[in-house]
Amino acid sequence: MSSLALPRSAARTGTRGGASSTWLAEHGYGIALGAPIALLAAVLLIELSGAFGVDSWLALASGRYVWASGLPHQETLTVLAHGAPWIDQQWLSQLASYGLYAFGGLGLLGLVNVALLTSGVAAAMFAARRFGARFLSTVIVLPLCLAMVAPAREVRTQTFIVPLFAAVVYLLARDSRRPSARVYWCLPLLVLWANLHGTVTIGAGLVALYGLVVLFERRRIAGRSLRAWWRPMILVVGSAVALTATPYGLSIFDYYRTTLVSGTLRRAVSEWQPVTSVPLTTAALLAIVALGVIACIRGRHRTTLWEKLAFVVLAAGAVSVIRNALFFGLFALMIVPVALGWGSRAESRGTAASRGVLISALLVVVASVAVVGAAAATLVRPASGLEYGFQRPGVLEAVAGVTRADPTLRVMADQRFTDWLLWRDPGLAGRLAFDVRFELYSGVQLNRLESLFGRSGAQWKSAARGYRVLVLSQSDDPRAFAFFGHEVGARVLYNDGQRLVLLRSAAEAAR
Repeated sequence: MSSLALPRSAARTGTRGGASSTWLAEHGYGIALGAPIALLAAVLLIELSGAFGVDSWLALASGRYVWASGLPHQETLTVLAHGAPWIDQQWLSQLASYGLYAFGGLGLLGLVNVALLTSGVAAAMFAARRFGARFLSTVIVLPLCLAMVAPAREVRTQTFIVPLFAAVVYLLARDSRRPSARVYWCLPLLVLWANLHGTVTIGAGLVALYGLVVLFERRRIAGRSLRAWWRPMILVVGSAVALTATPYGLSIFDYYRTTLVSGTLRRAVSEWQPVTSVPLTTAALLAIVALGVIACIRGRHRTTLWEKLAFVVLAAGAVSVIRNALFFGLFALMIVPVALGWGSRAESRGTAASRGVLISALLVVVASVAVVGAAAATLVRPASGLEYGFQRPGVLEAVAGVTRADPTLRVMADQRFTDWLLWRDPGLAGRLAFDVRFELYSGVQLNRLESLFGRSGAQWKSAARGYRVLVLSQSDDPRAFAFFGHEVGARVLYNDGQRLVLLRSAAEAAR
């Protein structure tokens, strides 16, 4: 099997001054790359209030359910999917989210979210340096990759697997250059990943792809030696088995089938749309692909066969689904700078290196101080400063006031509010029409909801039959917002021009 050797450290012989100069030359630019990572963390912490969204409330509400009742198997939280099988594949990350909240509130949960995301970026960048990427190449690729990673800043279960993705890719890329038994660590990482988030299918796919590449590269001896099959088969079979290493066993494949094969999520969730729906991400992706093509032409020997194939596969995945852009960005940050090879071979020497290290260290210190300050401010920040990005206390008070007074009332809430309402008022379990676990609902049910909130079609109002409490967003549901606000017999409980809560008459709700 062909491989690319990892770059070795500079010679350790020579005078003390020479050794110092060598160390500075070797690590000076690496230190400089710590500054943008720290700056990224500081910015994400400062903007943390905008990172709590519908997936955040879903994670907290589901995590609380797992903590109180154990692993779910049947849906009990919503009306439309009541009694349907609920395979909670993300149970461990949801439980961790709730545990962090219980220990330190929304501030700690947000802080950990930022730490996980930035650690994944840092791991990818410094892995690239470990593989021999030069400073200039890394600096060129970094902002493009951040443009693909930054949109994934929402506090959600997916962030828990960002460091795992970086670790799996590093192990595979390292093994493709210098084979060792360390590559088998990918398998327990996949097992952990399989209980955190459904994107484990991406990790398992990369591991299986590497196993097939190893088998291809050993094809000449595979027919004569069974030992040549061991390594690739362990990786291919092990990656498939890891997908089932959850409390749900083989039934977990129903979840994967629903999320990967069914077109339900593509219709209902914006981040399951093609990347072309987000111009900035599309531009960054095209730029990285262009750099990758240039790198393959100029220095194809700098990357391995598996890295080239994985680059193509992940790029295709990012084009077809926006949410995959995060993984392509991290992978590209680790591999493309290595392939480009742009920059000085020496990068720094002697006194220039000393000055560079001092400047770099100063930048890192300043950025780190900003991170510490932002982290401290986050931990002492009132929960309301993080929670109420779009939601408002008045919405919750209005809904709680009427639903507690009349336990028979059911609530039809816009997706911006439904999981948040459930999180803030557990008594609404089983009374909310739906939430953002769209994999639980049929295409017919989602079409009816889309017609309701968009006020389209002859029977658009039928989805609201039986629901007397409505919670609507003017920006997301302008037509429904305008209609129901003037419905005969409706009583407005809350209306600030952007958020509307109303109690419909029993006669209108029955139609």
